[in-house]
Amino acid sequence: MYYNFSIFIIFYFAIILSCLGYGIFISQKLQNNLKIECLGFKGLIGIFFLLIYSYISHFIIPHGLLHNSILILIGLLFFTYYAINSKLRGMKILFFTFSILFLSFLIFKTHDDFPYYHFPYTYNLTQNTMIIGIGEFNHGFRTPSSIFYLNSLFYLPFVTYNMFYVGAVLILGFGNIILLNNIFDHLKDKNFNYRFYFSLLSLAFINIFFL
Repeated sequence: MYYNFSIFIIFYFAIILSCLGYGIFISQKLQNNLKIECLGFKGLIGIFFLLIYSYISHFIIPHGLLHNSILILIGLLFFTYYAINSKLRGMKILFFTFSILFLSFLIFKTHDDFPYYHFPYTYNLTQNTMIIGIGEFNHGFRTPSSIFYLNSLFYLPFVTYNMFYVGAVLILGFGNIILLNNIFDHLKDKNFNYRFYFSLLSLAFINIFFL
């Protein structure tokens, strides 16, 4: 039991850091035109990249165990490289935020439609390519969501499909980090303008509403 729980934690943070690694890599390539310091924004960039990749790659290859393992490993290598060669500001906030969200991840109740078409659609992406026209089999399959494609990339060894709803945690976590960074920066500068109060209200709203 403890072994399985440890594996679960390792893969949880491996997915987070891999996504962040892709975001850091892309933001570094855009650094001349786009100044990005907050890890929250870099994490969202990583999510956006993985979303685009998943939409394109599913026409070529199923998002199976080997494919996803390589994809996550590459992201981890990106993160490790930049963590060693540059100072990543905000790692304490990142680990604090996602550690708190891990508790909600364990007790999280999936959407009522998860067993109806969320899970089947996502799992189908891990087993087959060229998923077109399947709306004839299930009405829910007519409304594919980008979150299904994102979550299909987290079908990994040991944890298999138990990470199929971590995509929502990633979006919520990196969004929280952006707001927390903004709040702490205003507290440090003692600049309590409308952006400070808007960030506070936004932080409270999204965590009360979505957790």
